[in-house]
Amino acid sequence: MAKSPRPEPGPGGYLDWSRDPAVGLFAVLPLWLLYELLRLLLSPAERNGAELLLLRGFDRLGVPGLLVLRLAFAVLAASAAASLLRRQVPWLRVAAVLALEGAVYGLMLGPTAALMTTSATRLLHAGAVPGLTADLVGSLGAGIFEELVFRLGLMSALVWIGIRAIRAWSLPPWLVGVFAVVVSALVFSWFHHLCGEEYDRTRFLFRTMAGLLLGGLMWARGYGVCVYTHVVYNVYFYLAQG
Repeated sequence: MAKSPRPEPGPGGYLDWSRDPAVGLFAVLPLWLLYELLRLLLSPAERNGAELLLLRGFDRLGVPGLLVLRLAFAVLAASAAASLLRRQVPWLRVAAVLALEGAVYGLMLGPTAALMTTSATRLLHAGAVPGLTADLVGSLGAGIFEELVFRLGLMSALVWIGIRAIRAWSLPPWLVGVFAVVVSALVFSWFHHLCGEEYDRTRFLFRTMAGLLLGGLMWARGYGVCVYTHVVYNVYFYLAQG
C-alpha cells in the first residue's frame, strides 16, 4: 500500500510565513472584499488611481477590465488557499498577527515619514541654517571624545578603584559597576556646565539619565557601540529638532 505523501516542510515561523506571497495574498483578501462592498454601497464612483490604470489597460486590450481583475484576484486567492492548506500553514493565526503588525507600522508611517522629511530638508539646507553645519560636525566629535573620556576612560578608572575597594572591604562585586556608571554619568552631565553652559536642572537630569544609559551600554556592549549611539542621537537631535 502506497504511503500518503508527507506535507512539505514549513518555514521557520511567523517571520518566514508572513513573507510568503500566499499568506500575504490570503491575508489581504478580507480587505479587498470590504473595499468592494463599501465602494458599491457608499461610494460607487470611487476608484484608486492605480486601480484605474489596471482597468484601462485591460479595456484597451478589448476585454472587460473589471471582470478580468476580479477573476484574476479570485484565482490568485484560491491558489493561495490551496498552497496554505497543502503546506499546513496556520494561516488564520499568521494573518491575524500580520494585520496587527501592519497596523502598528501604519500608525508609525506618517510621523516617521514627516521626521525623515524634516531631517532631509534640514540636511539639504545645512549651509543656510545658522550653526547647523557646525552642530553636525560637532556631533561626531562629541560621540568620539565624550565616550572616550567619560565611558572608556573615567569608567575604567572607577572600576579599577572599585575593585580594590571591594577587596579591602568585602563588598559585593556588582557595586563596582553601579558605582562606575553612576559617577561617570554625573561627571558627564556636570562637565557640560563646567564648559560654560548655564546650569539648568532639567538639562542636567536629562544628561545624567543619558549618561546612565550610555554607561550601561558601555558595560554591556563596549566603547564602539556607545560612540555610534551617541553620534546618531546627536545627529538626529540637530536634524529633527535643531
